[in-house]
Amino acid sequence: MFDWNDLRFFLELQRSGRLLTAAQRLKTTHATVARHIDAIEKSLGTALFVQHAQGYELTPAGEALLKHAEAMENVALLAEDELTHSAAPLGKIRLGVAEGLGVMFLAARMGGLFERYPGLEVELVAVPRFVSILNREAEISIHLERPSADQLVTRKLTDYRLALYASRAYLARNPPIEKREDLSAHAWIDYVDDLLFSQELKFLNSFCRSPRVVFHSTSVIAQHQAARSGLGIAVLPCFMADGDGELVPLLPAEGIQRSYWISSRRELHKSVRLRVLWDYVVELCAREQGLLLGESR
Repeated sequence: MFDWNDLRFFLELQRSGRLLTAAQRLKTTHATVARHIDAIEKSLGTALFVQHAQGYELTPAGEALLKHAEAMENVALLAEDELTHSAAPLGKIRLGVAEGLGVMFLAARMGGLFERYPGLEVELVAVPRFVSILNREAEISIHLERPSADQLVTRKLTDYRLALYASRAYLARNPPIEKREDLSAHAWIDYVDDLLFSQELKFLNSFCRSPRVVFHSTSVIAQHQAARSGLGIAVLPCFMADGDGELVPLLPAEGIQRSYWISSRRELHKSVRLRVLWDYVVELCAREQGLLLGESR
C-alpha cells in the first residue's frame, strides 16, 4: 500500500508538468518531489510518468490513477470545508481571471468580501491567458468564452462593452475623427495575433478594415498604457478607460459587447469558501453593470 501523502506530489507534478514547478507550488525541493513519485511508482509496480524535453507526461497507468487521486482530493477538500468552515469560511481560495478584469476592476473592489469574511484569503491570478480549473490552477475561473467541459459549473457573469480611446496628445497632433471612415488614417494598438488566447479578442477589424497597427501587446494593461502615452487608438473595456482623464472616448455610437463567464469544478461547487467568493463576484458585477457596459460616462 502506498503512502496517501504521495498523491499530493503525484497530482502536482501532473498539473505542472515539471519537477521544479511542482516543488515550488508544494514549497519543497525538486528532489523531494522526485522521491515521492519514485515511492508511489515502486509501491504500485508501474511507471506513472514519462519524461520528455517539455516535461513530465502521464503514462496509461498514470491516467488511470489520476481519476482516483482527484476523486480522493475532492472528498478531502469538501470534508475539510464542511468540518472547519461551516460557521465562517476560512483559508485560501484562488480565482483565475482575465488580466483586465482582475487588475482594473476586481482588485480594487474586494474589500467588502473581507469585511464579511475576515478569515478568507484570496489569490487573484490575473494573467493574459486562460487559467485552467481542470488542471487546478484555480478553484474559480472567469473566462472570455463559455467553457464546454462537462466537469464544470458555468454561468454568464456579466456582459461588458469595449470602445475606442485615444489620448488628448495623440488627437491634438493627428487628423480629426468624426466618422468611422476617418479611422483608417490613424495608428492603432492591438494584441499579438499569434499569441491570442481567445478569439473573443479579435475585434480590431470590427472598427477598421485595414488598421495600421504600430504597437502590439499580449497585455490589455500595456495597451491601455500605450494609448495613454499617445501611440495610437486602442479598443479598451469601458470599465478600464472611462475613468481615465488622459483618454478620450471616440465615436460614442461605435462599440462592441462581449461577455465574461464564471466557472468552477462541479464536485467542489458546494464548498463554502468557493460559494462566498463566487456569490460576491456575481453580486459585484450585477451592482456595477453601468460601469461594465459603459453607461456611467
